[in-house]
Amino acid sequence: MTPDEPRDPAPPLDGGQGLKNALRRVFDAQIPNYGDYNLVFAARHPGRGEAVTTDTGYVIGYRWKPVELMIAPVDLTAITSAGVPIEVNMTNLAHALQWDGDDSYEVGTSTGRAFRFGVSEAPVLDIGPGSPLRLAQDDDVTDFRAFMESFISMA
Repeated sequence: MTPDEPRDPAPPLDGGQGLKNALRRVFDAQIPNYGDYNLVFAARHPGRGEAVTTDTGYVIGYRWKPVELMIAPVDLTAITSAGVPIEVNMTNLAHALQWDGDDSYEVGTSTGRAFRFGVSEAPVLDIGPGSPLRLAQDDDVTDFRAFMESFISMA
């Protein structure tokens, strides 16, 4: 291979339970009663005029009773918190919807905060240069989609 030839990026490695545990630690460190939440990783979906970034995402905690979402921003380059978590429940929910074009979700609060995100069964997280890790969350995503269907119907 010469320096001018394009290099194939490394295929993503299986992040396994270690990656799940790291994301759970980010969530648990910020959220009271963290044991009550099921978790999924969600990729940020850029809004109008926003640049696409792959260095941040969300760890989303959700629970059926009481019905609520906790959206915790995560810095993927260091697997650390990337901001203040936001609680969304029936007291501050302004809107919740699923976009038709790409099946992403959007949740907004009565204070004007809006979050648009996509959830997939096996997202690839770019943990650092040349370190893509695949997160297996198939069963979690099935439950989350059922939760969001219910959450959206209550909005």
